[in-house]
Amino acid sequence: MASRIRMATGIAKSILSISSPGTSLTQSLATNAQLTRDVNAYAAEVVAAHPTRFGFFACVPFSDDVTDDAATAAAQQAEIAYALDVLRADGIALLSNNRGIYLGDPRLRSVLEELDRRRAPVFLHPSIGCCGSPSKVSSSYKEGYEQSSPLANVYRAPLFEFFFDSGRAVLDLLMSGTATRFPKVRWVVSHCGNVLPSLFDRMFLVLRLGQRFTTVRDPLNVTEDQLKAAIQEQLWFDLAGEPVPNQIDALLKFTTKDRLVFGSDVPWTPFEVTKGLVARIERDLPECIGIDAVDDVWEGTARKLFNRKP
Repeated sequence: MASRIRMATGIAKSILSISSPGTSLTQSLATNAQLTRDVNAYAAEVVAAHPTRFGFFACVPFSDDVTDDAATAAAQQAEIAYALDVLRADGIALLSNNRGIYLGDPRLRSVLEELDRRRAPVFLHPSIGCCGSPSKVSSSYKEGYEQSSPLANVYRAPLFEFFFDSGRAVLDLLMSGTATRFPKVRWVVSHCGNVLPSLFDRMFLVLRLGQRFTTVRDPLNVTEDQLKAAIQEQLWFDLAGEPVPNQIDALLKFTTKDRLVFGSDVPWTPFEVTKGLVARIERDLPECIGIDAVDDVWEGTARKLFNRKP
């Protein structure tokens, strides 16, 4: 499959990752951990067989049926160490929520502490929103979507629910103080910032009004300047979807062009559609960011972000 899109678009190397619903498909931590290990090992085998054409982001296991949170954290940290040190993954992939656990949740702090220590890139891919507590979340992806969206029986999740949940995840990351707490994690947000450009000003307004961000958690005392710094220094944005010209123009009001990396969403975006999207990016991107920055978006920024040699 990759060779087809490579021939059609000139894409030389792809970073593989698992999309929603990820590898935590059961209520059993042991089962999810084994599936995660198998998926990561397979990705590493693909990279070993085609090292000039592929890299990969590794998954970590989650579960909603473990009373000992320490066991889940230990399994996650063990997989991070194995994936980065043994399998040589390019980074870690997290979903916008993992069985109802969003990025500001204290249960993720031990994982993020380890990723922060390693200065790891983390690719954030959207999933369906998750209603209620994790213990009440259906293990069925379809049922979970029906619970989270009043229009689930009309529209498929990628149309807009994915954008909403990505925005929800990043706002939680910022407003909970988690990004400030772990400043060395390098976040790659999918789909050119999704709905975030429409929400950042709202976040700043609430902060200026002096209103508490949360009703349950006790977040760090983050300031507007800290949040703006986190957006500009800790977040990168891929260009999967339809980024030019409108979406990228909105995003660049809050970040800089050196934070943009190419993304295609193949194979979930079909090859022929992707070919057209790439052609439109090639045509319109120079006007959006300037011709001098285009090569960095295609390749240069990703090489720096993932510490890759030419």
